[in-house]
Amino acid sequence: MTKIKSTVFITLAYILYATSSPAQSFQKGDKIFNLGIGIGGGLGIPIGLSYEQAISDRVSVGAYTAFSTKKESFGGYGNWKYTHILAAARGSYHLKVNSTKFDPYGGIMLGYNVASVKWDGADDAPFSTSAGGFLWAGHIGSRYWFSEKFGAFAEIGYGAAVLNIGVTFKLN
Repeated sequence: MTKIKSTVFITLAYILYATSSPAQSFQKGDKIFNLGIGIGGGLGIPIGLSYEQAISDRVSVGAYTAFSTKKESFGGYGNWKYTHILAAARGSYHLKVNSTKFDPYGGIMLGYNVASVKWDGADDAPFSTSAGGFLWAGHIGSRYWFSEKFGAFAEIGYGAAVLNIGVTFKLN
């Protein structure tokens, strides 16, 4: 936990003291696709997809979707299956930094969340239930571009997990 706190502090300090530069890693018109996995979600390994469109040199809008599932077996007695699905619209504010490779950002998300559980017992009739509702959340993240079109990203905030990491692609 101390390592996570240190990483968050260093990232926030860098973001707060960043300077502007004409050469930027994020520009109006950029179209970005992220594919990531979650850490700290509780249900298996969550997989998330997001797309962003830069509407200015600092603001992007887009969509996020994630899915996770986990199955627990209890010998010959039956199985529990848990599923979590999330779909949301999101917006991010990108900070201008003196780098063409580093893209720090923070934002909000508004969407719908569905969680379900199913019991399939050996001697019992199958049972399932689900619950869902609207959600709003915040995120802080950064991308690092290895090339003009390919990079890695990490985000802390609500999604299918507390920490999401993965690869990112610039589509334009």
